[in-house]
Amino acid sequence: MSGAIMYFSVEQRNGDDSGEHSDASAQQALEGLRAELDAVDATLLEAVRQRLEVCLRIGELKRREHIAMMQPGRIHIVHERARQYADSHSLSPEFFDSLYDLLIAETCRLEDLVINAEPADEGARHNGHHDHRDNHHVRHSSVPSANVES
Repeated sequence: MSGAIMYFSVEQRNGDDSGEHSDASAQQALEGLRAELDAVDATLLEAVRQRLEVCLRIGELKRREHIAMMQPGRIHIVHERARQYADSHSLSPEFFDSLYDLLIAETCRLEDLVINAEPADEGARHNGHHDHRDNHHVRHSSVPSANVES
């Protein structure tokens, strides 16, 4: 990529930019846009939850099938796809890199919890009984993992 790229065009406005508008129609328009943004945020949050849910299932598969947590090249593929998306929509690839760094870090944390969790069946064998509270297979831990992606 060469030179500086402007990702968004912001129109200059004259007058007070303090955010206080006496014009009721401007305030109404602002509220409408904020409601639209809130709806987009709700969709975004749900998509992130769904992504993490899939990552949990991947972690369970890796644990069950004894597949290595580290999958060489996967992080690169995910980042490259995000950069291509950014480029094709005139958005900042650096922003998408940062966003996916956060998503991947959480994926690693969750996979680490799942892969290192003791399955409920094994726990029952060690304890001589089955504890129904352990059915979820994930124990909370503060041990972060890095450089891993589903």
